[in-house]
Amino acid sequence: MDRPLLLLVLAILAFGLAFNLHLSLGVMRRLRKERDTPALPVPAVGEPASRIAARRLGSRRGEDLLPPGQACALVFLTSKCDKCRARVPEVAALLSPAAHAGLALRVVSVEPAFRLRRFLAGTPLLDAVWQARLDDYKTLNPRLAAPAYLFVNHAGIIEAAGLIGDENWLGLTEQLTEQLTEQPGQAGDFAGGPVPAAA
Repeated sequence: MDRPLLLLVLAILAFGLAFNLHLSLGVMRRLRKERDTPALPVPAVGEPASRIAARRLGSRRGEDLLPPGQACALVFLTSKCDKCRARVPEVAALLSPAAHAGLALRVVSVEPAFRLRRFLAGTPLLDAVWQARLDDYKTLNPRLAAPAYLFVNHAGIIEAAGLIGDENWLGLTEQLTEQLTEQPGQAGDFAGGPVPAAA
């Protein structure tokens, strides 16, 4: 092997070693930061929900995710979660009854727009997606649980939180279905609290 080629190989090896070291140190710094950062408290039922700004999918303007006087059901889904993918049709089917009942159903995510559009393609949930900064997202969902939800009443108080499919979630779907089947003019604004499913 001639000298220039040998020097080139050594330079490539040195660069690879330096790059690997840089990545390893970066991972160690991130792990140390996460270890030293105090864990955020899990949102508690009966407590006020954190007020954060978020953007509708495709918008650059931040808005209040939980506007005063509006009952909201925040849903947390991620494109990399198979259980989330299986829940998409169920959540999408609640959009119409939720709107009828005066409940804002919002899918909250930190994922990039292109991934969300691919994940929810062909569903009405694309119009219900709100993108939040990770720090803000963690105030509402500190454990990054998915598929999960947070119910917030008109006064901004957390009514229920958990995983989609639990008792309170089933109670909400039952309540929305009942309100949708009422005669026009009889269904008022969403009452605010989910109705627990029957035992």
